Amino acid sequence: MAAPAPQPEARPAPEAVTRPAPDPPAPKLPEPKTSKPAPVPPKPKPVTTPQKVEPTPRSASPVTPAPGETPSTGRDAVTVSTPGLQFPFPDYLRNIVEAVYRRWQRPFGNAALRAEVSFMILRDGSVNGIKLTKSSGSFSFDLSAQGAVEAAGTAGAFGPLPDGWPADVLPVSFYFTPRTQ
Repeated sequence: MAAPAPQPEARPAPEAVTRPAPDPPAPKLPEPKTSKPAPVPPKPKPVTTPQKVEPTPRSASPVTPAPGETPSTGRDAVTVSTPGLQFPFPDYLRNIVEAVYRRWQRPFGNAALRAEVSFMILRDGSVNGIKLTKSSGSFSFDLSAQGAVEAAGTAGAFGPLPDGWPADVLPVSFYFTPRTQ
């Protein structure tokens, strides 16, 4: 037999409590007027006329470095100069450096060696007057430096002088220093 179902208890409702009315909100006072600067209209941009922009000069070498040679970082010692002349053709000078370095068997080590070879490039690109201007003190080093200039000149590697160059010859001094490893 089952137990009788429980009867729900009747609960008395809570008594209503009277609360005093809340105070009415205080009237808003107008904010004091501050003198704000008048907004400044934006200035019109100046009218510019398009200017001719020259292309950025080529910075990559058109020739890959010789085996064992690392590309220039811009911090290399000066390797070629045109004594007493302003030669405004950097690509031609860069070509001279590359042509000579391709033909020079650089010895390793002994960074104290330094030789200077002077020569003239004629209008047609041929080389004349190759001479050792400053010896390194090592006969084989000096001979290899002179031989590199002679090999480049014989091969016609420098090419003719630029058309904008008024003289018929270009005196060049080339500085040879060995790489260190």
